[in-house]
Amino acid sequence: MKPRDLILPILVLASCSSPVKKQLEELEEKMEFKKELLVEATKNLFSDSNELTSFTLGLRFHDTLLDYYADRDFEPEWSIYMSDDSSAAYVYTLFENSKYEGFRPNYYHLDSIRKLATNLLELRDAEFYHTMARLELLVADNMLSLHRDRVIGRSDPDLVFGKTYQLPRREFPDFELFSVLNPRKYLKVIETNTNRDTPYMLLTELLKTYYDRVDSGEKWFTIDTAGIRKLEPGDTTNILPQIARKLYLMGVISEKEMHTADSETYNKSFAPYVRRFQQRYGLFDDAIFGRKTFGLLNESLQDRIDQIAANLERIRWFKLPEEPPYIAVNIPAYELQLRWGIKMLEDENTDSISWMKVCVGKARPHDYDERYALYEKEQKYWLRPPDHETPQISSGVVYMVLNPTWTVPRSIITREMYAQMKRDKYYLEKNGYGVFYKGKELRSDSINWSKYSPTKIPFDIVQAAGLENALGRIKFIFPNPFHIYLHDTPQKSKFKWSERAVSHGCVRVENPILMGEFLTQNIKKYNSDDFRIWMGLEPLDEERLEEYDPLDSLAEIQPIDTTHIARLDQRMPVFFMYNTIWFDKEGKVQYRNDVYDKNKYIIRAMDF
Repeated sequence: MKPRDLILPILVLASCSSPVKKQLEELEEKMEFKKELLVEATKNLFSDSNELTSFTLGLRFHDTLLDYYADRDFEPEWSIYMSDDSSAAYVYTLFENSKYEGFRPNYYHLDSIRKLATNLLELRDAEFYHTMARLELLVADNMLSLHRDRVIGRSDPDLVFGKTYQLPRREFPDFELFSVLNPRKYLKVIETNTNRDTPYMLLTELLKTYYDRVDSGEKWFTIDTAGIRKLEPGDTTNILPQIARKLYLMGVISEKEMHTADSETYNKSFAPYVRRFQQRYGLFDDAIFGRKTFGLLNESLQDRIDQIAANLERIRWFKLPEEPPYIAVNIPAYELQLRWGIKMLEDENTDSISWMKVCVGKARPHDYDERYALYEKEQKYWLRPPDHETPQISSGVVYMVLNPTWTVPRSIITREMYAQMKRDKYYLEKNGYGVFYKGKELRSDSINWSKYSPTKIPFDIVQAAGLENALGRIKFIFPNPFHIYLHDTPQKSKFKWSERAVSHGCVRVENPILMGEFLTQNIKKYNSDDFRIWMGLEPLDEERLEEYDPLDSLAEIQPIDTTHIARLDQRMPVFFMYNTIWFDKEGKVQYRNDVYDKNKYIIRAMDF
């Protein structure tokens, strides 16, 4: 089923130009219906605070609806429309199909709406009009809720993630909330406001397949791993056939591959399939089952549905710009994209997107919440758990720093360096760090560190520029409240790892030279070859290469061996995102481990 098939056909409207009028005529034929009594019941319902706040009604748009109905003298429409079973079926299907966009149908009180509408014509007198009034407001309120949620999002990222989410919200200048409240037009309004973004449509299709599997009775079983701390090729075990069956259900291996599992040992021939599973989720692909691999293997179908729902909500919150150039980092994928501008793509064969690996901030400890609660109670610095997660932010690169120095953050001094500084007075000097007080450098071996509290050290500790500097040969600066930036690193081996959540929050880039060349498109005075020469690399332009001499000290542009700032004429947009599911350029779904365990917060906020 395609995403547009999830929405009721607009053609149904052509069969009845005025559905409410038709239903009203039928009501009048079947019983002594008096519209003015329904108007009065609707009006009275707004003044019944107990009724409005009850569980079965619980209007979310009480004030908005009061103004809306007051402007129309409390003239009803939805309750009359819903009195016809075929008309009501369209509304039921609309709410039922909301699950394919990651919502829960009963959030929209679907069961309550059904109950009120069923056998409505069997009621009499005051009970009939009171029930119709309840139905009127309940349908109208949840039409507004679903309409808003589908377009803008069910939850608010600022409330879900606080200050660590700073991506810009999508804007919908043509969105009209009340447009969905007309029974003659609501299907067209729903269709018009359907999200047409390709990733969104593909995710709704994917979600539909999982709901179909649930409806067919399929279940994803849990494998009992009690007492198994680690399982690696060659180990004796009787659970490998269960593992193989689960990998088959999860679409990782074929049925033929599933039957290669040994029932007594973890045979080495099965290891490549486990590596395939680990690679799909961005885990270290060593074919060894540990806490993370077993945890992902024991996902349920509901876990997968929740994961897709969370990523649909993210798309409703934020969308990358239509036009390049910009930089996009996907944190769970440990990946960075350079979206090149058209003026940089003179060669038709040049890909418009360059990809590179990145290292991001470490995940919080699994017991972070408990440890933080203890810290807040005791107020002792050593009890505060580390929090190095890279935030979701939007900014623009302002300048590059070549051969940067590194001023060590206070948190690192306190947690990781202070003990060594006390133990070895030459520790800082041996590792290329200088100590500064009010801009003046001091001899680090002359300082008695025991005199200072680790949280109140009055000095700046700065690592000199060079090959061993923690920031490598270049850093890329953009304003943000977290002091996060992109930078090179001397620890190149980390890019060979599958799991690269290893930093203190900043993002290390695999190819800083390509990044610098990319940024020169926003510098009028210099080009990419200028940047390459600054970094001690040969220019790519053949004519310039003939004249290039890195030893010519009189050259206008030559390798830079001191700290140097290259400012951009125009900021380069940069976005740090958090998507655990996406589709590659071949349309194949990609899953990644929820490294910071963020999906659960979105699902919780969506009232699942």
